[in-house]
Amino acid sequence: MRYADCVDELLATPGVLAALVVSREDGIVVDGNGHVGVDTDAVAALAASLHGRAAAAAEASDGGAPGFLHLEGELGRLCIVPRADLLLVTVAEPFANLGLLRLAMRRLAERLTP
Repeated sequence: MRYADCVDELLATPGVLAALVVSREDGIVVDGNGHVGVDTDAVAALAASLHGRAAAAAEASDGGAPGFLHLEGELGRLCIVPRADLLLVTVAEPFANLGLLRLAMRRLAERLTP
């Protein structure tokens, strides 16, 4: 699946403000788009850092690799799904249906070709 198709499908999900395909290693946006006001470069860099720290914590506690990360703030949500050397990242409004978003992200991540 093309990265742009994945991004477009996620952006069509109600409540999603940004959808990004990010390099896991350096946090650079490979492809993505977001609504006005979302700093996609900053989100990508922070998502890669957050995923790296979560993976290290999971490894240290014998918890296995994280398959889905969700950070909830009072103004929105950040969701991350890893796929090979990439991360699929979304920024969503607080009312976005987390279950549907998680299913969509996992399904699309499986179809991404690194």
